[in-house]
Parts: sequence; structure tokens; C-alpha cells
Amino acid sequence: MTLHYTSGSGGLGTTIAADGFNLVDVQSVDQLNALPAGSKGLVWLDEYSGTTSSFIQKVTPFIGNPNLFGFFLVDEPDPTGKWGTYATASNLMAESDWIHSNVPGAKTFITMMNMGSSANPDFSNTYNPANSHIDYYGLDPYPVRTGVTSIDYNMIDRTVAAAEASGIPASQIVPVYQAFGGGTYTTDTGGQYVMPTPAQEQTMMDHWAALVPSPAFDYAYAWGSQQGDTGLGSDSALQAVFLQHNTQTTTTSTTTPPPTTTSPSTTTPPPTTGGTFYGTPGADVLQGTTGADTLIGGAGNDTYYVNNSGDQVIEAIGGGTDKVLASVSYALFPGSEIELLATTNPSGTAAINLTGNEFAQTIQGNAGANIINGGGGADVLTGNGGKDVFVFNSALKAGNVATITDFNVSQDKIQLDHSVFAGLQTGALPAGAFHIGRGAHDSTDHIIYNSSTGALSFDVDGTGSAHQVQFATLAPHLSLTASSFVVV
Repeated sequence: MTLHYTSGSGGLGTTIAADGFNLVDVQSVDQLNALPAGSKGLVWLDEYSGTTSSFIQKVTPFIGNPNLFGFFLVDEPDPTGKWGTYATASNLMAESDWIHSNVPGAKTFITMMNMGSSANPDFSNTYNPANSHIDYYGLDPYPVRTGVTSIDYNMIDRTVAAAEASGIPASQIVPVYQAFGGGTYTTDTGGQYVMPTPAQEQTMMDHWAALVPSPAFDYAYAWGSQQGDTGLGSDSALQAVFLQHNTQTTTTSTTTPPPTTTSPSTTTPPPTTGGTFYGTPGADVLQGTTGADTLIGGAGNDTYYVNNSGDQVIEAIGGGTDKVLASVSYALFPGSEIELLATTNPSGTAAINLTGNEFAQTIQGNAGANIINGGGGADVLTGNGGKDVFVFNSALKAGNVATITDFNVSQDKIQLDHSVFAGLQTGALPAGAFHIGRGAHDSTDHIIYNSSTGALSFDVDGTGSAHQVQFATLAPHLSLTASSFVVV
């Protein structure tokens, strides 16, 4: 049931398999594809800032790979930022949730920083399943060291007890075995770590087995050298101990090798439930099933056909000039750089709502009543007829200025989010809050339309000291009134 992992083993899947390790430290798809039969990959991300573009770009190449076990988000994040990599539980939760939603079956993992000491471990107010949604938590008490009169193996017991007290159940704890010594590391007891002897390693394993008898995986730190230390890969006697341990507790997983060829340039899968579909380096046309699919393009100019609001189109930054054509209401996925979002039938009358993301997009509705939201960036929005609503709920700043190409004052509306347009009350915009001119003429003027240029701006205090901020551009000389706006 238990898998066996060692870090510093990227590209060494076959080598470490000889010692019974079947969960491999990988950093690329090539390394993952090259794993020997029966092995899985744990992808090192070093990401801790939430679902940023960097995070999404690192994760997406691994979606759908049968050799994948999961993702090692970050090593010993520090919720205070005083001693290590600062990471909030909410950012790690966002990453874990994104992976669980977009990479079915993949697990998430971190190692824990002890905020106390080896004598009094403390993981309170750090990370646990409730506040981070992470699957597994590595605990790494290393008792074999100088600066002490005897080896304190009970350090392991205290560490597990502290983790459980902080909300991490034993079923989600990953034992981290000390398999290194020397180097520049300094212990909290004023000494240095020492490479364990085989007997000392076995004693540590016995302590762990009594406390966490059936972990999802265990972790030998480390195969290679990190800071001038000696690692497991250089100690044949210790390797023999791990071989015996690993082969006694391993259940070999069945792995289907990943495909050796990419998807054809046009993908037309059968109309079943959702799946993951890949493009090629060229210009692809990708269309999913009737279920919620993940569509991943390559470097070319790709076209995606979306027929389920749960579909996820994933495009790296700079990955060509790409377009998404939707037959249902659809929102672009954060971090995917798509240049055009439109309906599949511009003359159709179905009420299809379209939402962009943080990048600049051209978004085009159909002849029906559409709700169109640029989502941030310098977007170009076109309703294409019908009673359309243009939504503005992104932060007011330079660069977040959308252009509405065909605003019709007789039937279209502009929807303003009161949390962004501070001070506006929900409901119809009062006539006194709207003004046509270059700027506000009294303290109640908040929405300013420059009829000469088409600039549409927000002024938080009217004629006060705050400057107005442009958020949209319309055609000039429109017969615009307060009735064109609604605040939500």
C-alpha cells in the first residue's frame, strides 16, 4: 500500500528502483515519461503564491499523464516568513484546490516547518487539511546528530503528537527518514547531522511504524547531496536497509505508459463524459466531449470549441494567437492567454454569457441578450445586437480599460460592481451621479462620460481631490444617461 519516495532523484528512476523506491522526484514531463514500470512521479513545483500564471504553467503539462502521483508544492513553508519561505494557508489551499479540480486523482504534498524545537515541536497555526486542503504533510525530525549526549529517537514521537494536535491526522502524515549527514546544516541543539548507521536507521523506521503504520508514502531524505552533505546515493549499507524496508511494504502500482505521439491537429472525441485533450506544436482545432473537458493547446494558433461551461481551456503565455468559440455561457480560465472569446454562431439568439480573464481579449457576443465581462485587461467588447449587459467588476487601474464597440443606449446596460465603484449604492444609478463632460462639476458626479472622446470614468469624490479613473471607452457623442447604468 505504501509508496517510497526519495528526493534528489530526478532522472534516476531506474537507479533508485533498484533499492525499492517507486515514487520519484521529477521536474519535467520527459522525466515523468521515462519512469520505469511500476513507478510514479511526484512533481517538484516550488510554488507557494496561489494560482499564479507561473503555477498554472508548471502544472498543466502534467495533466492526464498516467505516471503522475502528485505535486510537491513547497518545502517547509513558513506562515510567518521569519525563518523560511513565506506562504499563507489560503494560497496553498488555492493551489491544492486547483490541482484537485484540474488534475483528477493527483495529490498535493508539503513538508512541515517545526515552529518550535526538537524538544518541544509545534505546528499550531501553520497548515493542516482544514485550512490548506493539502493531502499529505511530511514530518522530518532528524535525531542522529552531534551536540547531544545520546540519540533522542523520541523526537519522532513528539513530532507526530504535535502534528496531530495541530489538526493533521496520522493518515495524512508522511514519515521523513533521515538518510543524510554532514554538510553545512546546523541543528537546533548546536550540532551537525550525522549519517545514520544501518542500526540507527532501522530504529527510526521502527518508531515511525508504530506511530504511522500505513502512510500513503514515506520519504528518504535525501538521495543526492544538498549542502555538501553525504546522501543516501553514496551509502550502499544504508541503501540495503531501505531496499529491505521498501520491498517489505511496497505494493507495485500498475502504470500505463504515456502516449508517445501527440494528439492529431483536429480532435473530435466521441460524445461521452469529460476527458483531457492535447494539441500539437502546430495550429490545432480542439473540441471536447459533451462533458466537462480539459483542452490543452500547444505553441500554435489554436481554436477551441466549448460546449460545456465546465470545460477548461489551458493556454500558456505566448502560446500563439488562440480563440475560444462557445455554444454555452463560458468563462476563461485564469492564467490562460486567449486572444478571442466569441460565440460559435454570431447571428444566434441564445442568451450566452462570456467572461474573460486577466489578459486582454476580444470578446464577441451574438444577436441575443449577452452578459459580457472582460475580467480585466485592455479588452475589446462587442455585443453584436440584442439587449446586452457589459460588466465591470475588476480593479480600477491603468491597463484595465475596456472598449465597448457597439453600445446601444436604447437597449444595452453597463453593470457596475459597488465594491469596485466605491460609494455607489446598488440599484439604478441616480441621475445626479452621472455627468457628461471632461470631469465632474459637483461632488455628486461619479460616472463621467467624455462625449468628445468616448472615455468613461469613475470619480470617487466628484470635484474633490481624488482623480477620476477611466474604466471604459465608448463611441463618442452617444446620448448616454444615468439610465444606461445599474449598480450591483
